Formats: sequence, structure tokens, C-alpha cells
Amino acid sequence: MTKEVKQREVERFLRRGGWRLVRVRGGHNVWSSADGQLTLAIPRHGTVSPGVVRQIIKVVPSAPESWR
Repeated sequence: MTKEVKQREVERFLRRGGWRLVRVRGGHNVWSSADGQLTLAIPRHGTVSPGVVRQIIKVVPSAPESWR
């Protein structure tokens, strides 16, 4: 079962994977993949909900096993 993950941990993972922060809008940070073809909106709360973590895992299959 997918669990909540700290927002900082998600952003650290994306940054190390070559993703870049495109913009900050409202309560979300929008990230773009290195090639610019994929985007992810990550909420700027203390934790990222299990549903959003599942979306990240679909887009970035190399997500840490501890997130699953």
C-alpha cells in the first residue's frame, strides 16, 4: 500500500533525477522532466498524499521502493 511521503523527499528525488522546478503557483510546485515532455504538480504541504505518490510512481518508475 502506498504511503504518504515528505514533500522535501519527493523534491530531492526529482531534482536528482534531472527534473527541474518550472514554476510555483498557488499551493503547488510544477516540475518538468529533463527533456521537457513530462510535468508533475507537487503540492507544497508537509506531506504528499498516497494518491499523488502513485501518480509520481506511474510517471517515474524508478521511484524509491520505500514509497510503494
